[in-house]
Amino acid sequence: MNEFNILATFITTKTLRDDFINGRLIEEWSSLYPFLFDEKDKEIAMHQRQLGYHYFEWFAAVLLFHTKGFYSLIEAYAYKSHERKSKIIESLVSGDALGLIRSSGISSVTQCPDLFLYKPDRSEWFFCEIKGPQDFLRERQINYFKDLEKISGKKVHIVRFINQEIGK
Repeated sequence: MNEFNILATFITTKTLRDDFINGRLIEEWSSLYPFLFDEKDKEIAMHQRQLGYHYFEWFAAVLLFHTKGFYSLIEAYAYKSHERKSKIIESLVSGDALGLIRSSGISSVTQCPDLFLYKPDRSEWFFCEIKGPQDFLRERQINYFKDLEKISGKKVHIVRFINQEIGK
């Protein structure tokens, strides 16, 4: 991961992840942060929660809002079918960079970075890849992210999570 800037390293626990998987945190966070998570995000997370998907991305979006002041678009921001996210992306990204983002849809081997972060006033934006404790950047991701940085002129940052149980 040393090819990209580590934006933050956050601690997670099994208890928090379990609360996401059982749906409690999805309900809570989507209620508290409607500017981060819309109904489509909630629907996707609830549908795939038993598989453990989306927890790290959601948790990173909440933490980056509180620590850095950025709003996040999670995952499906590359797809035109997600109208709210598509409008935000199109207002900030143009030309070849927007084309590259749009080309990394569901059928693509390599997806866009997990989060698209932007200031509420839209004065600043960048990409962020989220890596859980057992996750790592793959070669295809590294190559795609380098292309994205070159074409967009924006950095791809990394947020890492490490496990730590409370009281241990």
